[in-house]
Amino acid sequence: MSEPLIFKGTVHPPAKSNRDHPSDLSAGELLATTGALLSGLPLHVEHDTRLPSVGNVLASYEGPRRELRVIAKVDDPDIAAKIRSGELRGLSLGTDCVKGMDGQVLSRSQRELSVCEEGRRNGTWVTHLDNQVVHQLACFSAKGACRTFCTPAIRISEPLHTNK
Repeated sequence: MSEPLIFKGTVHPPAKSNRDHPSDLSAGELLATTGALLSGLPLHVEHDTRLPSVGNVLASYEGPRRELRVIAKVDDPDIAAKIRSGELRGLSLGTDCVKGMDGQVLSRSQRELSVCEEGRRNGTWVTHLDNQVVHQLACFSAKGACRTFCTPAIRISEPLHTNK
């Protein structure tokens, strides 16, 4: 069996004041989802949960812009090859929304994470493969300062500390 692929990426952008979709998370929900809460969450391809998972989430944390980021492991060599090639670099949270009879969302919980061609939410991409940056957002404007949004290096070889 080959070595698993370890990746880091953004799974939810910073919260907006108004949700674009009922599954979008608020600032408080994003903060509550960091740490060990997503640890062990199964990793699928394009939300096809009929097939076995191809890996799992190792940890989640808040990024520098208050986005939700993860470190995950891919055990399936064929899917790892598709991620390495760039074919599957999008990330998408599988969120379970329970609604009341009035249509209001009563609860949101994360059921799985998927690698996909492109996630629905803006900026949800694999950003690092085996500690190498493979995707970053650089914004340049005449009035603003040049800033590159890329998560500071977190060495994957370091032990992951969780609240378990």
